[in-house]
Amino acid sequence: MKVFRKFSKILLGAFLAIVFAVSGSVATFAEDIPEYRIQMSPARNDIGDLKPGETYTGVFKVQNTGSKTFDFAAGVTPYYVVDENYSPDYESTGKYSDIVEWVKLSTDKGTVEPNGEVEVAYTITVPADVPEGGQYAMLYAEISPKDDAASGSGVAVSRRVGMLLYSNVQGRTRKTGAILENKVPSFRFNPPVAATSVVENTGNTHTDATYVLQVYPLFGDEEVYTNEENPTKLTILPETRRFNTVTWPNAPHLGIFRVKQTVTIFDQTSTVEKVVFLCPIWFLFIIIALIFCAIFWIVARIRARKQDRR
Repeated sequence: MKVFRKFSKILLGAFLAIVFAVSGSVATFAEDIPEYRIQMSPARNDIGDLKPGETYTGVFKVQNTGSKTFDFAAGVTPYYVVDENYSPDYESTGKYSDIVEWVKLSTDKGTVEPNGEVEVAYTITVPADVPEGGQYAMLYAEISPKDDAASGSGVAVSRRVGMLLYSNVQGRTRKTGAILENKVPSFRFNPPVAATSVVENTGNTHTDATYVLQVYPLFGDEEVYTNEENPTKLTILPETRRFNTVTWPNAPHLGIFRVKQTVTIFDQTSTVEKVVFLCPIWFLFIIIALIFCAIFWIVARIRARKQDRR
């Protein structure tokens, strides 16, 4: 009987442990969902050519992936970049952000329930006398929690998401560019193998630059790595330069390879190929130490022979 009671206690303890573990995991999973989280779909829309005097319409969705209902405000801001690393600029205006004045939203505010979404339509009315070339903006949605306690909690819960809008006004467009740099380093202490480049768009409309990286053994033409089937593509805005790095992510720590990068923008193509040495710094120190030891041994042998002759 005592054995049965002990066995029952063990079973009860195991059952409670499982219940607590499951409930704890559920609680942890629930805590992983933030109270306020907003998404926007799509995140980018390239609407192509706009004709002066015509109208274009589109939609985006404001989605609530948090656990609480929120109100949102929607609007339009300029979009451009300020350096070769393509740091975004949502405030400065210029000849490529006139589209901000042409966009009208069906609503500039709304409410979204958890796991819900609100569709917002936008209309672009292109003036008849606008200059040709690229036009860029960001349509955004910004949330503010309805819960006043959350607002006063000291935690920043308001967030903004946006959809980048790319377009081009028909007319005399310049599609010209240049590849200013295309570099493959000859020596790397650690992976990954990386090739860098700087491309320039000297035209007045955006385009995609294409980056292809190919890696071969030192002797042989069978590719060890390539992204030819899915090359890296980056949008280059007009009258800007863009720096980029393409990597071979699973490169070994030691080896000698031939690495080739091909960069294309408009009708310009640049290809560079180099032999790349992958050598950890500790291995390099071992090689240097072995060389010094060999030199010391040779010098010692020469001195010993000289002494023997005397």
